[in-house]
Amino acid sequence: MNTRQSIYAPLLDKTFETAVSSFISAEFPKLGGPKVIGLLVKELKSIVEQYYPPITNLRMGQMLWFAVAKEEKGGYGKCMKNLRLRPVVLSAVTYEDIKKRAESVPQKEIRKSAIARMLREADKQGGTLAETDLSLILSCSNMTIHENITEYERENNVVLPRRGTVHDLGRSTTHKKIICEKSLRAKKATPDIARETHHSPSAVDRYLGDFDRVRFCLKKGLSVEETSFITQLSKSLVVEYADLIEELYEGGGGEKENVN
Repeated sequence: MNTRQSIYAPLLDKTFETAVSSFISAEFPKLGGPKVIGLLVKELKSIVEQYYPPITNLRMGQMLWFAVAKEEKGGYGKCMKNLRLRPVVLSAVTYEDIKKRAESVPQKEIRKSAIARMLREADKQGGTLAETDLSLILSCSNMTIHENITEYERENNVVLPRRGTVHDLGRSTTHKKIICEKSLRAKKATPDIARETHHSPSAVDRYLGDFDRVRFCLKKGLSVEETSFITQLSKSLVVEYADLIEELYEGGGGEKENVN
């Protein structure tokens, strides 16, 4: 080793990896040898870089948020600590928002656009937000967020990608209508409907299957109560499908259903 190497080479060890390796060796000496520790440090560094990106990459109005991974399987029994997370960058405020505020656009309309924007941004980055996430980010109640999303979807005839749709949590008449319309009127296949409505293919098939079962029972002259018993769907859900069947077939040239 020459003089310069002896002077400067030690500085090469002034790294995050060295600091973490030294910490593990000192605090957890029985964890493993240098190779095991090296692999662990590599994974830890990857996690840190993912969850703590440089703030210089963020523009004014943007923020870092931890969303649930889009590929995660939904389920009411799952705790958040058992779900995979995905760091996403959200545009909480944009110049377009500021412009709208200056032009006296109602705050509700600005918020609805912001909600749709952030849900789509998270989706493109492989994450999915819940209404509670948006409630915290925008400092308003869950009910307000839910009402804003419902209005936006109805006004634009779309389904926004949030946990309730992406991970198939909960029910929505609006989503049933959009899914059934795409199948009956647009003649689209399940994979296309699933992609366009941010639902799983199995959820789409379940909606369409329930629609067909209810329609079959009602065509046979069964009452709502009898249909509910046979299909094992709640009475309120049968009524929802009955209204949807009448609307879609009445407007699509099909035969009108007989609902008792």
